[in-house]
Formats: sequence, C-alpha cells, structure tokens
Amino acid sequence: MMQLKSLQVFLTVIEQGSFSAAAQSLHTVQSNITNHIKKLEAELQCELISRQQPIRITSAGQQLQHYATQILQLHQDALNHFLHQNQQLPDVLNIGSMETTAAFRLPELFHQIKQQYPQLRLNVLSQPSRQLIDAVLAHELDCAFIANSHPLPNLYNLPIWQEKLVLVMAKHIELELCADQLMQHQFIVFRQGCSYRHSIENLLAYYNLPSSLMVEMGSLDGIMGCVSLGMGLSILPEAYVNHTRYSDRLKLVPIEEHIAQVTTYLIAQRPETWRSGMHAFMSYMQKH
Repeated sequence: MMQLKSLQVFLTVIEQGSFSAAAQSLHTVQSNITNHIKKLEAELQCELISRQQPIRITSAGQQLQHYATQILQLHQDALNHFLHQNQQLPDVLNIGSMETTAAFRLPELFHQIKQQYPQLRLNVLSQPSRQLIDAVLAHELDCAFIANSHPLPNLYNLPIWQEKLVLVMAKHIELELCADQLMQHQFIVFRQGCSYRHSIENLLAYYNLPSSLMVEMGSLDGIMGCVSLGMGLSILPEAYVNHTRYSDRLKLVPIEEHIAQVTTYLIAQRPETWRSGMHAFMSYMQKH
C-alpha cells in the first residue's frame, strides 16, 4: 500500500535532483531512498524516475508528482486541524438542552463562550432528557444538557448545576403535601422522556397515587400558564420558576429530598472523538 513516507521521498528526489542529495536532505542512507522509489514503481507498475545523470522524471512521474503534492498537503491540513487548535474556530456545535435550561441557564453562558471563541457557532435543540441522551448516543448531537440522578455509563459526564425541584401551584391554592389533598388535583406534565415528568411520577408513587392524575402538555410555557391559573400542579426547578414571568402568580412548595435534588449533566461521547470546537467548548465548561 502506498505510504506517505514514500511520496515524501519521491518529491524530495525530484526537488534535490539526485538520490544521494535526497538522502542527505532526509538524513538517511541512499539505499533507503532507492527502496522507497522501487516500492512506488512496483505498486504503480511504471517507471517514475529515469536513472541517468542527471536523473529525469518520467511522464508517469509527473502525474504522480501532482497527486503526491495534494495528498501530503491534505495530510498536513488534517494534522493542523486536530493537533494544532487555535482560538479562531470556524466550527459548528449542535447542542441539546432541556427547555428549562435553554431558557434560563444557557443565554448568559453562551454569551460568555462567544466572547472567548467568536468564531464558534452554537446550535441549540430543546428536547426532553431521554431524547437528548439518544441523540448524543447516535452522534446526532455533539453534547447535551440533561437532568439525571447519576452519571450515564459509556458517555462523558460533566456535572454542571445542582437543581432543587419544587411543587408548583397557583398562589390561591391551599394544599398540604399528603395523598388526600394531592388526589384532588391533576399534574400537568411534559411529554415522555422529560426528567421532571419522571419526578412527578416518583412523587405520585411515593404517595401511592395513580399516574392517571397526569395531564400531558406540549410546551413548557403552556404548562406554566395553566399552573398559574390553577388548572393543575407541576414539578419544576425552583430557580427556573422564579425567573419566569409567572413567578408572582405561583406558590412553591418543598417536596421530599430524594425527589427534589437533581443534577444537570453535560453529556457527550468520549473525548477522543471530539472535534476542535468541541474541545474548546468543553475546556471552557470544565473551567467555569
């Protein structure tokens, strides 16, 4: 199989004008130079260099010179891209996020990252945690912010934020945290795969209440609007709820500690698979 080293030797012979001068330039012996040229000629089944004084490149050799120059340049470009990364990163990252994180946490964070890496483009896709995990595993996303109680196996996991979940309801609702009173309300949840929906399921199971109390809604703003009007309850991060335009119409009730505590992880494939922009993004996240 044609080797990059042989192509480099071939171009050096042409540049230096002789096998001996090429050997001196590459700090090797002339027999190594001769062997590389013979291997190329045997593989391509043609004479590349006419052995006369001075040497002469054949028409086949001229054709190979054109390809060899391009091959070695592409090889160098690849090395520069992966091994010599700089601050000017014309790279696009596809990042997944839960809707609460995208609305509350990411704007300021991404603004700071863009200050340091102005050429880095960040595309954000909002989905429930389960879908985000699947997308990272399928290499459809470079990384994703998900909520989970523990790190995920076979992925890179960077804990980012510790969120406190609370039971959210309209201000006028009077409610004690017990099965009898919870039974009188419906719980407004996001679609399957949402980590906060899973917390509601855990709360219902803790009080031995049926999952039929859950009503699904397709948007986070819709959930907040319905809860603020007293149409149901939900479980969401306390920091996010206090940040929304509905905050003055809501009441936040603490829930059991084992349900309330959840970690936001930044997940990705293994570091050895990352592109240059991904390395820069992750380096910033690890430091800040």
